[in-house]
Amino acid sequence: ISRLTNLSYLNLSNNQQTIVPETITRLTKLSQLYLSDNPLEDPPIEIANQGINAIREYFRQKQAGSETLYEAKLIIIGEGGAGKTTLARKIKNLNSPLPNANETTQGIDVQEWHFSLQNGADFRVNIWDFGGQEIYHATHQFFLTKRALYLLVADSRKEQPHLEYWLNVVELFSDNSPLLLIKNEVSDRTVQINESQLRERFANLEDSFATNLGSPEGRVNLESIIYKIKCRLTKLPHIGTKYPKTWSKIRTILEQDNRNYISLDQYFNICDQNGVTLSNSVDGRLTLSQYLHDLGVIIHFQDDKKSLLYKTIILNPNWGTDAIYKVLDSNTVKGNLGKFTFTDVSKIWHEPKYNNMQGELLELMLKFKLCYELKNQKNTYIATQLLDSNPPQYAWNINDNLFLRYEYDFMPKGILTRFIVEMHHCIDEPKVWRSGVILKRDNTFAEVIETYDRREIKIRLSGTNKRDFLAVITYKLDEINNSYERLRVKKMIPCNCSVCKNSQEPHFYDFDELRERMANNQQTVECNKPPSYNKVNILSLIDDTIGREKLLEKGQEGEPRINYHIYGSRVEINQGRGAMEEKENKPQVASAWANGSFYLFVFVVVVAGIGFLGNQLSFPVFCVVVIAGVLFVPIIGALQLMQDARFQEETFLELM
Repeated sequence: ISRLTNLSYLNLSNNQQTIVPETITRLTKLSQLYLSDNPLEDPPIEIANQGINAIREYFRQKQAGSETLYEAKLIIIGEGGAGKTTLARKIKNLNSPLPNANETTQGIDVQEWHFSLQNGADFRVNIWDFGGQEIYHATHQFFLTKRALYLLVADSRKEQPHLEYWLNVVELFSDNSPLLLIKNEVSDRTVQINESQLRERFANLEDSFATNLGSPEGRVNLESIIYKIKCRLTKLPHIGTKYPKTWSKIRTILEQDNRNYISLDQYFNICDQNGVTLSNSVDGRLTLSQYLHDLGVIIHFQDDKKSLLYKTIILNPNWGTDAIYKVLDSNTVKGNLGKFTFTDVSKIWHEPKYNNMQGELLELMLKFKLCYELKNQKNTYIATQLLDSNPPQYAWNINDNLFLRYEYDFMPKGILTRFIVEMHHCIDEPKVWRSGVILKRDNTFAEVIETYDRREIKIRLSGTNKRDFLAVITYKLDEINNSYERLRVKKMIPCNCSVCKNSQEPHFYDFDELRERMANNQQTVECNKPPSYNKVNILSLIDDTIGREKLLEKGQEGEPRINYHIYGSRVEINQGRGAMEEKENKPQVASAWANGSFYLFVFVVVVAGIGFLGNQLSFPVFCVVVIAGVLFVPIIGALQLMQDARFQEETFLELM
């Protein structure tokens, strides 16, 4: 491929590529390189995601020298009180005492653990102990990463450990990283788990081990478990890859710095002094900071160069996350149902380590979509996770509503609270609660409600510009859903037949199934609402809600390749040899004249009447009656078509 000197665009996505050859960087005209959905080891996926210039910088730095990477992340998850902190401490030191009864992990606790490999090399493990309380679940997603080993701790004192929730979380956020189940059998009470069923559902559940973390008798089992954890860590795919020596040196300098943060200029000076500099094509210093940010070594956001967080390198991520959790755990903020002011957080962050950094920390909360600033109250914020769980009383106009739903196979915590933050400028205050919100734009209202137990989000709109407002809402929800790489979600389109049109409980269709029908030349679909079970035109369903432009969006994984082309008022849909073409903006309908033939007897009656009147009326009046009779037939046919729900009132009026 290195001979293709004029190559400017290359897409290698979904090719099981583990290595990108260094020769590819010699293609000087190559400006777009796509490597998504590949199990990349060299360069690391965090570098590949930054683009071809970052890859060039990575290989350029490797030419100056490299060293082997022996480092991994060990993430411990599970419900609160399951024994995660005990396990983390005993992995480092078997003689570590048990935590106090009232000692819980607030947010995340990160510890280092080292052991020696057979070749004498030092292996470094970063142990991330995640607090299990539900308030932390929505924020954990920012730190659950790929290329890690997960330990899920189950407590025998709980009759039904929430294992499937945590297994789904790991599957969703870590790209199926390997997971070991640790069964903490307190008081030697066996943890009852259907492991075969879980293994069938979750392929990354590799093994399970039983122990009693709180008793001396469990020590022997724990020694064996720790040995197996070590073995599994050393077999992670990225272990043993080569890493630029300059990057390693800079990382060591940053990690040995006792400060919680430094300025961007200070970071640049460190890089410049150690051979990582600004070049014509890329700023190698920012490439490295983005890489270390993605690994969780530092926190540095680069998307807004005017931001305080761009100008600050947080060297100790614990310092930043602890500050966030202090706000979420604050009794003052909880008592105000998530409402707080800048003065409040200044009091919460009163310790010297937070001096003069309240602005940066508040911006960090905003960046993580954990809060938003109230429109009409400057320096006053709402932490959406702490909103009232009960909805307020509000009136709703049930006439001529527009609906849409999202249905999830697994719904991660925090989708709606994040959506509320993203759409806070449209909130019809004070109509917002933890699982729902009323939005307003011009004369249109939208009700968006999450039903977590049913794994769905319902959207209902009322007003004059429903479809336009729905487009804004679905764009934002789709953006949030798409940020989870493996999330399986259905977009459900409401039926618009005569039975469902004005119903608050219409029948819903899976949008992807509608696409599939169209790809197979099916123009209609049946509504399952009795008594008529109407046939409904598929394009009319899509046009009435999200618009046929959505047909151009990528379908679900595994869906047959379908090509949709929109040319003004024409939509072409091709799959394999089949093709379907829709000529008009409105759904095709049968001819009202043709349908009128079913009412031939009406025509006979009309003609007979004309003949009868012809002998008694003047010629001009006779002509008027004839014309009226001719028009009467298609009107009856069109009325019957509308009654059959084969087109809507708007189409009927245009037909006339």
